[in-house]
Formats: sequence, structure tokens, C-alpha cells
Amino acid sequence: MFNAGLRLELRLRLHQNLSALGALGFLAVALTAVGLTLGQYPERLRSAGPAVGWAMTVLALIYANADWWMDQVRSGLNQRLRSGAPDFAGFIFGRLIGAWLASLPWLLAAGWLISLFYSQPVTVLLALIAGLLIASPALVALSAFAAALRVVMGQVGVLLGAAALPLALPFVVVGVGLTDTLSLAALGLSLGLSLLQTVVFAWTTRWVLSLV
Repeated sequence: MFNAGLRLELRLRLHQNLSALGALGFLAVALTAVGLTLGQYPERLRSAGPAVGWAMTVLALIYANADWWMDQVRSGLNQRLRSGAPDFAGFIFGRLIGAWLASLPWLLAAGWLISLFYSQPVTVLLALIAGLLIASPALVALSAFAAALRVVMGQVGVLLGAAALPLALPFVVVGVGLTDTLSLAALGLSLGLSLLQTVVFAWTTRWVLSLV
């Protein structure tokens, strides 16, 4: 079941490249809006850029996954798996791994956009890429959790993208520290936090989908 979920997710992601481009467009518009707001204070914009970009990346990633699991629920696949599959959790985790693999190029592009829009040096770009790669499993699991809640709540869940941002605040804080000082201690803290949140959000997502 794990392999079936992994193959399904990768196949769906290949057919949904436009949604990924739309999320990058959303990120570019958000970065531009912040840049126009703080443009008269370039020194402030340059220092705040990585933190702002990190938060916007989280929102854009959740936006890109807003309709995640909808195909599974509307087709009745979720109900059939829940009642008849011997490994419903394996299927869910397979889709999570597939989404994580598909998100890696997107996150690399997001890090490059942040450094480009806010004129960051190469060291900050490398720190952003390292931080996003480490945080990527937890960010994907967080967006999966938000999408699963939207499935349960229906139209009320449209605003869950913004509501999920506070859950990512630890990553925003750690990410800012990582861009300021790229050290083994900062990388270790980010890795530990990523592993913890990945496990929590992955199992919570599986539980939420079991209610559908």
C-alpha cells in the first residue's frame, strides 16, 4: 500500500505542474508586495527578507496543497481504503513521501526567489536552501494536516492556510537564526524540530483522514 500511495502521488504531481507554478507565482506576488511596502527602507528590507520569505514560503506551500486529498475523498477511494485495505496508514504515508519528493525542486526555487527579490548574499541563499531542505518533510506534513482539516471541514476550511501559519512559527524562528548563523548547532536544532513535527503532523493527518 505504501508503494501504491507513493506512485499515485508522484503521478498526480506530474499532472499538476500548473498548481506548483501558481504557488510560485503567489510567492513572487507576496514577496513583491512586501518589497514595495518596505522598499523605502532597503536596510530593513534586506535584514527582514529571509524571515518574510520563509513565512511566505510556508503559506505558498500550503496554498499549493489546498486541494490535497480531495481526489481521494471525492472518488470514494478514502472510504474504500479505510474499510478494506490492510494498510491504510501505509497508503497515506506513501502519498506524503511522494509529495515531499515533488516539493524539493519547488522549495529550491522558492529559496532562489527570496534571495533574488531581497538581494541576499550567497551565504544567505545557501542557508535558505539548507534550511528549506531540512524543514521540507515537516512543511509538507504541515500542509497535509491543513489540507486534511479542510477535507473534514468543507468550505469552512478555506482559511486554514492562514490558520496553519502559527503552527510553522517554530520553523520561522529557527529559519531566521539559521540564515543569520549557518552553524552545526542551528542545523541540528532545525533537523530535530523537523523530525518531531513530521512525525506529529503525519500521524495526525492519518487520523483526520480516517474520520472521512
